[in-house]
Amino acid sequence: MKRVVSWCVLVALSCVGLVACGTGPAGPSLSPPPTTTTATAVRESSSPSPVVTAVYKPATATSKAQNVPVPVMPEAAKKETPEGAKAFVGYWVAMLSYAYQTGDVKTLDTLGAPGCRLCHSQPTNIAAEWSNGAWTEGGKLRVPDFEIKATPYPSRVTLVAQIDQDAIKVHDRNGKITASRPGEVMALAFVLDYSKRGWLITDAKFWTP
Repeated sequence: MKRVVSWCVLVALSCVGLVACGTGPAGPSLSPPPTTTTATAVRESSSPSPVVTAVYKPATATSKAQNVPVPVMPEAAKKETPEGAKAFVGYWVAMLSYAYQTGDVKTLDTLGAPGCRLCHSQPTNIAAEWSNGAWTEGGKLRVPDFEIKATPYPSRVTLVAQIDQDAIKVHDRNGKITASRPGEVMALAFVLDYSKRGWLITDAKFWTP
């Protein structure tokens, strides 16, 4: 894995539409037979309401991403094992990618210990970008590979993660491109400690073999 010394961000936004409707004056009507009314009412009350699922829309040159799915911590990431540490780092990267797209850094900021500088500089930088109205097109992050470097004892794991990032374009609040770069591959080394609250990243830095 090679080191890449740059890091970029991605943003998202969702919208809600309102629909108004009206009714006309009521007129005389004939009452249907009681059995028909009852059967109809039963069918209508027992019919499930349609479920509307918001569709994820990636950011474009003219708009921020919409309806970005919120990552869910996998059960494996809660276990005190090397595999659990890997899953937790994968979750951290997923939350970082989500924060880039949405500007929501609350969960991301809780996954690192107070002394982990990179863990907290990323949320700070993302929040600053969003406060200026910028957004990013592309730049999604993935973790295709891990390598365990050390397990001094069960509750501490050191590992290196390969992180892939898609090509990216950064837009200011007016849509103007202020930065761009092709897809990249980077390597980060993580130190994780396990406690009563689960895994916590205590250190993270770019890795040089």
